[in-house]
Amino acid sequence: MDTREILTRFKGGTLRREHAVALLAGTSPVVAPPVVALPVAALPVAADREPLSAPAPGPVPGADAGDGPGTGAGMPCAVVGIQGRFPQAGDLEAFWRNGLQGRIAEAALPGGRRSACAGWRGHFLDGVEEFDPDLFGLGAREAAGLDLRERLLAQSAWQTLESAGYAGARLERLTASDGTARSVGVYAALGPAGGALPGTGHRHTATPASRPGPAARLSRLLDLRGPSLSVDSGDSSFLTALHLALGALRAGECAAALVGAVELRLHPACQRPGAGEGVAAVLLKPLAAARADGDRVHAVIRSSAVGHPGRAAPGPQHGRLVGRALAAAGLRLPGTGPQHPDAGPQGPDAGPQSEAPGAGLEAVGVALQESSRTVAALVGDAGAVTGAAALVRAVGQLRHAVLLAGPDRPAPAAWEPARRDDGTVLPRRALVSVPGPAAPADPTDAVDAAGPADAGDAADAADGTDGTDGTDGTDGTDGVDGVGVVLVVEEAPAVPRAPARTGPRPGTGPAELVLLSAATPAHLAATAGRLAARLSDDGGGGRDGGPAGPDLAAVAHELRLGRAVLRCRLAVTVRTVAELADALAGFAAHPGPGTGPAGVRSADLRTAAGPPLIEGLEETRAYVAALWQGGRLEQLTRLWLAGVDVCAVLPAHPGPAAVELPATVLRPRPLEPGPGTDGAPQ
Repeated sequence: MDTREILTRFKGGTLRREHAVALLAGTSPVVAPPVVALPVAALPVAADREPLSAPAPGPVPGADAGDGPGTGAGMPCAVVGIQGRFPQAGDLEAFWRNGLQGRIAEAALPGGRRSACAGWRGHFLDGVEEFDPDLFGLGAREAAGLDLRERLLAQSAWQTLESAGYAGARLERLTASDGTARSVGVYAALGPAGGALPGTGHRHTATPASRPGPAARLSRLLDLRGPSLSVDSGDSSFLTALHLALGALRAGECAAALVGAVELRLHPACQRPGAGEGVAAVLLKPLAAARADGDRVHAVIRSSAVGHPGRAAPGPQHGRLVGRALAAAGLRLPGTGPQHPDAGPQGPDAGPQSEAPGAGLEAVGVALQESSRTVAALVGDAGAVTGAAALVRAVGQLRHAVLLAGPDRPAPAAWEPARRDDGTVLPRRALVSVPGPAAPADPTDAVDAAGPADAGDAADAADGTDGTDGTDGTDGTDGVDGVGVVLVVEEAPAVPRAPARTGPRPGTGPAELVLLSAATPAHLAATAGRLAARLSDDGGGGRDGGPAGPDLAAVAHELRLGRAVLRCRLAVTVRTVAELADALAGFAAHPGPGTGPAGVRSADLRTAAGPPLIEGLEETRAYVAALWQGGRLEQLTRLWLAGVDVCAVLPAHPGPAAVELPATVLRPRPLEPGPGTDGAPQ
């Protein structure tokens, strides 16, 4: 952030005084969010992953002497939200477990899908025809206006915003330099039209020329007001979109960027052996802003490089892109001067790099390269979502300090960080690239070249097409499959451990008003049940002398500020996490106004004539702010259940405490296919 943006955010109330002072002084303020860890099976975390006892100065703690500046073209950006769904992995926990177990997520084509050749296996998603329109307030006709890929991407994007804590009041405070609220750029990478079945005259289908691009539709659906671009560069589409998003953040065009990708293989011509599907999204912010705001940082994107070899042989391209990415990150290899923009890790004349990084890369902390080759067992040939799978896999390894098994590593292993000669620990770093370094030649990997082509011909014959609709088995990427992208990804900066709680014993402190909302009563009950289960799992909330678990105030703040305010609402006042877990579990078992447990109150405002007359008035904001200041929880409860957004006046980042809570429960149901996918699974 430049000085103007810092002062603008401070005056607007979205940046605390100490954060503004620290940023203007060129240092990073200390934030210590106690994160509720996701329950994933992992190898023991390396000892050096313990938080540091004191914050390190500068935008990227632990950076070596060759690191570039933290602003402008070299400004690092934080991954503050990340979600995805991959073959045989409905969420990122399952995806991580699949990687740990070395699972090959290959299966037969899901039932009901058409196929030109029986018996082929690939990496497919289940239930792609299901969608939750209620979550977005869409009717049947509006939902039918989205094709299957756009629906999947919308759900993943929503969960990403929620996981980052930017689906509610905090989203409103993401402002551009000119004060525009909800300044989030949207960069969408969708597989080409060959992944969708040909249309059959759907009554809601708009002509292609009249439909906005997928990114524009997602921006409208989520009411995001930054740049909006749809990207198709073949398998590298997601990483290309992310590269463009980084540029927009560094140019100050948006305060955050949502980057998503989805690939479906619905047309029989695309269902060749090894074909893959998936959907994923990440939310990015400048690292300095993320740390100032107390965001959870999953990983840091230091730099990126993108290029096409033109008519030249594609072999040397990867090495050149690695050199450019390292130079952009300010990373210098030992014994060299400033990195040449077109130099590979071993110099400008180096040929294609092997998958295993050489000594030069290890000297700057790079011990991992993720690419289409390393994720093949998990997602197959996943087209536009390939880069997303590679990034998700890299982020998981950085977070857990574990190197997963891969083509060149037989089993998972603890990831010990590199050290300089003086013993200084370097941050763990990874290269994420598509298409990535060339794999060693292996004749056993050859596939009968006639198979996919024959299948494509059979599919075209079955559909009455001639292969000119982008469904000729190439996925429409001829001529662009040489686009390469390389990212330099780094582990999140260490933050100091949260101080031990010295306040009153649980149950004796001040009461907290916990607010929850959802699209329908069924969503509300299911989400309350999921949250109750998570709070009970995290040490039982101090029940029966067990671990205290997450801080009640942090849970209440996250629900008020990080979630969208929807029409079905719940309010409960409690003093302990255990009490909250019990209240939510009781409501989930007996939902509805007047039927839940004592103390839990709810309301269904879907049939209300509209927002209360006092909603949106400055006088109302002042009144609600005074109620919060005075601790008038009963009056706030009544206003909340009457339809007033009592969270809008709260500071976006009330303190350093932050927790990661489970996402709102989706209730997808089969819907008729949208434009371009009218012949959906039958």
